[in-house]
Amino acid sequence: MSEPATFASTVSVAYVQGLVDYLSRAGHDSSAFLREAGLSLELLAQREQRIAASRYLDLLGRAVQLTGDPHLGLHLGEAIRPGYYGVLGYLVMSCATVADALHRQARYAELVGNLGRILLQDEPAHDGEAQVALTWVPHLPQQRAQVCEETLASWLTFGYWISGVQEAPTAVRFQHAAPDDTREHERIFRCPLSFAQADNALVFPKRILATPLGQADSQVRRMLDAYAERLLQGLRQGDNVLDQARQRLAQQLPQDSVSLEWLATELHMSVRTLQRRLAEVGLSFSGLLDETRQQLALHYLRDPALELAEIAFLVGFSESGSLTRAFRRWTGQTPAEYRRQLPPICNLEE
Repeated sequence: MSEPATFASTVSVAYVQGLVDYLSRAGHDSSAFLREAGLSLELLAQREQRIAASRYLDLLGRAVQLTGDPHLGLHLGEAIRPGYYGVLGYLVMSCATVADALHRQARYAELVGNLGRILLQDEPAHDGEAQVALTWVPHLPQQRAQVCEETLASWLTFGYWISGVQEAPTAVRFQHAAPDDTREHERIFRCPLSFAQADNALVFPKRILATPLGQADSQVRRMLDAYAERLLQGLRQGDNVLDQARQRLAQQLPQDSVSLEWLATELHMSVRTLQRRLAEVGLSFSGLLDETRQQLALHYLRDPALELAEIAFLVGFSESGSLTRAFRRWTGQTPAEYRRQLPPICNLEE
């Protein structure tokens, strides 16, 4: 069984900046938008800060309501800029080829946010030409269609920009059902589209992997590789308070009840300090507990050896029925339904 501390839970404020900038350009009051969500513009000035992944998904949902744009994810992806990816954006730009860039994108994706995994797999040939699929596996159920469309559109936009290749994909697949109007999808991707599929993927000719990048710089790449590696190790070791809190909760949930006072003691801070630190990333203790249980359940369901009753125990529920009810609230599915649609375990960085 994999360790619970391996799951991350945050999104870089650099990535959040992309959403805020988009709303500002569209004429919306971004300060009021953040304030209503319990965040602030001052937070975005702290480039090393992170917020809970669920808070970004909540912001995305609020932005869809604010703009009335059902295709907001597509439009955010189309508006991607290197700075929104933080150090990863500039590292990818310095790579020698598209293949090098994709491998670094997969390895350091957590620096941007832990919203999903990246896979690169061979596809059946198309018109006699070898193909590959760059696939996105979302971790969390909230705003899944918007996040998948944002991710695939941003990959395509950023790929065009760094490679200079404007060739449309061979095909694009989405797991969610087709919307009533797909004209924006057709405009952005310019290729055959399929919905209600087994994965979310950009399919393109394998030869594109060898495309050299115009801004390749081996010295910059080595420097940014080392920096990204340090940041990644710090993130995985739980250097920020939110991840430290999650790790303590994950370890304690199977043992006994947890409380705000207990967690503050574990983190060697006062209750008021812990409440303030959680509020900075948009969470209360009850929200943190609920979100931690959700992410642990999603994590453990990927292990086919674990029975539902065992997972319920590991996330702090007394019986499997309580987990099933909570899981329906989180995802709209039962644990068994969620488990059936999981893809095979595979990772591009391997």
